[in-house]
Amino acid sequence: MRRIYFALTFSQEEEANLLQYRSQLIECASSLKPIPENSLHMTLAFIGESDEDTVTAMRAILSEITFKPFTFTVSGLDYFPERQGKRLYYLTTSHDEGLYALQKQLTDRLKAHKWPFHDKAFLPHMTLARKTVLHKEPKFPIYCTLHVSSIHLLESIPYENTRIGIIIDNEKRA
Repeated sequence: MRRIYFALTFSQEEEANLLQYRSQLIECASSLKPIPENSLHMTLAFIGESDEDTVTAMRAILSEITFKPFTFTVSGLDYFPERQGKRLYYLTTSHDEGLYALQKQLTDRLKAHKWPFHDKAFLPHMTLARKTVLHKEPKFPIYCTLHVSSIHLLESIPYENTRIGIIIDNEKRA
């Protein structure tokens, strides 16, 4: 079985910009589990454990998605509480209609094909670090623009005591 999900990935230049924020967060932390380089993404829909037939079906659904390229703005740092006082830190985005419309189109296609997925409210974000304990509050300005011209189907695989996403499709371009 393969753990799969649909996500936005970013150019090397854009990812390098995002990794600067991860580096600044690392400087403020007494402990954390940072997201590995080349693993920053924005999940649009998580499918979960899947067999090869499901992977094939998800590739077909990906081919049904249509959109025009757009940009959105990364505008802040926030966190989800985790256990034992640790936090999962992530980058937030400005409310961008293109981003929400793309995610809705994808989930509508999944529903139309009656494919189960983790259907919860969409909160666009990019995780920077898990299990984070800070020794000082991060106080750095966050602002960058990211370009969206494709969506991918990714597989989550084990990597150095964490997981990373690898692209398992030929992407869907705008």
